[in-house]
Amino acid sequence: MTVQAAILQNSSPMPLSKGKDMEITRNLMVDDQLRPSEITNLPLLSAMRKLPREYCVMPDQHDVAYADITLPLGQGRLLAQPLLTARLVQAVMPVEKMRVLVVGAATGYTAALFAALGANVTALESNTRLAEQGKHFCQQEALNVSWIIAPLNAGVAENAPYDVIYFDGAILHFPAFCAAQLAASGCMAGVMASPHKLAEAFVAMREPENQSGFIVTTLFETQMPLLPDMAEPVTFEF
Repeated sequence: MTVQAAILQNSSPMPLSKGKDMEITRNLMVDDQLRPSEITNLPLLSAMRKLPREYCVMPDQHDVAYADITLPLGQGRLLAQPLLTARLVQAVMPVEKMRVLVVGAATGYTAALFAALGANVTALESNTRLAEQGKHFCQQEALNVSWIIAPLNAGVAENAPYDVIYFDGAILHFPAFCAAQLAASGCMAGVMASPHKLAEAFVAMREPENQSGFIVTTLFETQMPLLPDMAEPVTFEF
């Protein structure tokens, strides 16, 4: 299927009854998965009740778009399970009026979620097929998202500095661009992989006495594939 055909199929209007079913399922996701797991930020819960995640999956995955699972998007890319996304986004709240860079934005769900919370979002994606679907989604749901199709390991210097750099997938090291593009009081979030132990979700901030170093707080163990361009070591690591 071509990119254009996939986007059209994924964005075709649903029958009214199907749309209502998705609304019910979306609310069940919030009430059964997120709220019992200490997702308490009300704007975040409200945004996740409204944002139609079914348009960020493959066309044959609509019925499982709100399941407590990670969904394959093809070519080794995944849409993180709702709870993982919610826990990481909540960890960097509040985001209203902040500048956010989403690295590996894929089909646009997390970028649109940050935008729904009032952030000015730059969505960086290297996969043209996923980016076209994400751009189409954000045109419908989140107009304050700027899309850049480029390698992920250089960031987007022209829109920096960022209050939040969010990696929508796993990394092995902080890419070198983070030191230059993260605001002095900014933070980063994502999943840090390791060849020696389970991957861990993290939040990182600059060291007060060393603006090129970062203080990392691990949140919980999880699994996500490495983002493209993130497999090779960089000049420094933490």
